[in-house]
Amino acid sequence: MITHILHKAIGTAAVLLCCASCAEQCNIQGNSKVASLDGKLLYINMFDAQNASVCVDSCEVIHGRFSFSPGVDSVVMVRLFTGGECIMPLVIEGGDLVVSVDHSGGRISGGVLNDRLDKFLQRRRRLDNRQWELDQKCMRMMYEGKSPAEVKKAVGKQAEKLRREMDRLETQFIRDNYDNPLGPGMFVWLFSENPVPVMTPQIEEIVKDAPPAFLHHPEVSRYLRRAAAYRQIRMNVFPDDM
Repeated sequence: MITHILHKAIGTAAVLLCCASCAEQCNIQGNSKVASLDGKLLYINMFDAQNASVCVDSCEVIHGRFSFSPGVDSVVMVRLFTGGECIMPLVIEGGDLVVSVDHSGGRISGGVLNDRLDKFLQRRRRLDNRQWELDQKCMRMMYEGKSPAEVKKAVGKQAEKLRREMDRLETQFIRDNYDNPLGPGMFVWLFSENPVPVMTPQIEEIVKDAPPAFLHHPEVSRYLRRAAAYRQIRMNVFPDDM
């Protein structure tokens, strides 16, 4: 227990030092193993104070290489885009960062927060790969003429186990990073693509013990307000479903 507390304290101190560094000194060097990206523009997008997505830097991929020098005056989580597709999240923090893009997404190294983010993303991708394999199994069973009930009986427990693992991984990562840009940044990255803003059991678990700084973060607060409004509309329109 004491060791865990010491490790958490050291980690928090490192994050605070990182957040105190000058984000304007951030230089990003990247390489791409995706041939189709050559000649394409990459963009770094972030949310502004009005929750609008804005581009803070862009560059062209030339022979699999690219570089950014975003002039952002704070440590913030951003997203790397090409066209309308998000490749991966990363954190603008002081120092030299290295981004590697491949068909599975990408890797990021350099800086306390980015190293922490990269470890999380690799664990999440392994779960995604297991989910993909399970989806393929379901499709094969259906092609073989199995009924939906038979498919559910065969893979239902495994699918639910994977869902719980993913929820635990995401929830714990956000909770471990309530006090730095990774927490609210990952919250928005995971849930902003929901068709409508809803309060899922996972989100309720995340926010129930969250500190005020997290709950009052502009992007988190906006999502929670919209989710509450949507829930109220559903209660008024479909009272029997609530």
